[in-house]
Amino acid sequence: MLIRQTLLYLPAQVLGPLVQLAAMVVWTHFLAPTELGLLALIVATQELIYSATLFWFSLATVRYHDHEGVPEDRARFLNTETAILMVASVVASLAVLILPIAIGETWSLSLIAITMVYTVTRGMVAHLSDRARAEHDTLSYSLMQICWPVLGLIAGLFLVVYYEATTTWVLAGYVVAQLTTLAIAAARLDFGFRVLSVDRGVVAQALRYSIPLVIGFILVWVAQNSLRFIVEWQQGAAAVGLVTVGWGLGLRVSAFASMLVTVAAFPLAVKRSRDTTLDEGQVQLRQNGILLLAALAPACAGLWLVSETFVALTVAEPFQKVTEAVLPWAILAGAVRSLRLHFGEQVFLLRERTMVPLANDLVDAILATVGTVIGLNVGGLEGAVMGGAAGALASTIVTLVWAWGSHSFTLPVWDSLKIAAATAVMAVSVWLLPSMPTMGALVLAIVVGGLMYAGALGTFYPELRQAVFKMVRSVGAI
Repeated sequence: MLIRQTLLYLPAQVLGPLVQLAAMVVWTHFLAPTELGLLALIVATQELIYSATLFWFSLATVRYHDHEGVPEDRARFLNTETAILMVASVVASLAVLILPIAIGETWSLSLIAITMVYTVTRGMVAHLSDRARAEHDTLSYSLMQICWPVLGLIAGLFLVVYYEATTTWVLAGYVVAQLTTLAIAAARLDFGFRVLSVDRGVVAQALRYSIPLVIGFILVWVAQNSLRFIVEWQQGAAAVGLVTVGWGLGLRVSAFASMLVTVAAFPLAVKRSRDTTLDEGQVQLRQNGILLLAALAPACAGLWLVSETFVALTVAEPFQKVTEAVLPWAILAGAVRSLRLHFGEQVFLLRERTMVPLANDLVDAILATVGTVIGLNVGGLEGAVMGGAAGALASTIVTLVWAWGSHSFTLPVWDSLKIAAATAVMAVSVWLLPSMPTMGALVLAIVVGGLMYAGALGTFYPELRQAVFKMVRSVGAI
């Protein structure tokens, strides 16, 4: 079931994040460091505003929403959802007005206005995508997840080329894409229209479950984005633009690899625990963790192996030196944090012990922020990223130890060794290839490394190889 669901979600989980990764590189060729830095700060702030206004209800939707339940309960949920979306949009719009005070750059009225629309529409797209996932509506989820990054990049490129290469026009492109995505959601999903019929029980349940997680998400946001704001505070938006490419690539490649498998994983564990027992749900989480590690290890190791060639060929010259210096540490930070969030903390979420992830997120935020400040002052931009990575590693160790001590929850040692061995086979095969700064050499390294990893993993897991082939054939027959 996990492999089948993963394959069904795979197009959205590959194309959307890949385009986001590509966008980070593309914008280095069109935007000045100051404009790219401002864009990174606005995007990061949008994530914070979403987490404070709507994320709590998205979390509860994934955990509790049962689209096959009693029709009256579904109607109460949909009416409540619409009211919450409206209130969250108003609060998010007001929050944007604070940004010119918090971010020390020149803000025009047009930039404020477009940031406001961008923030509201991005939050609504995120929530409705989660609702589609909770309802196991793979097609709706995939359409929404693919449309906004793909169309946003295309529209943004058109606007910066034919009008002006500024943050305002980039955001305008994404607004066009997000409005289109909301139109798709309106056509495919059900909505409630009795906005005054808010169900207090739905809200109370969502708040009880989600508030600790929201606080934790904000702490994770601090751990991942405090670097940008600390750099902006000490060295300005141009320095943010220089460091944000490597930092963003390292985090996004980890998130990309993780979401290849985790988007379908936790709902399956919830369903299994609901249908059987919590212990059985925990077994599902362990299986999810094996698949997570199998996706995370080659993606992060592969990017590290080809990082020098990749940066030289894809990133604009003004950004190359800093990107190459910080990328390995950013990959480490992203990998260990993804392992903590998408594996180590999952057992506590399943058992509704949400205060434990909150404590671990606090450790992450404190250590990453302190490490960033110390690293920036000692080692410049590279030191800042090293400090952030050290904080992420320490907090992940704390979470994994806690999960083992509380619920005997950990990755199976034998499976971890198999994945490590397959990754080593991939690394050696790439290392033995001739090193040339050409696109052909880069593509060859990626293809050879991927084939060697898949072959080694298939050798270690013959039953998995057979199951994947069977599921690919069945998905292709749909």
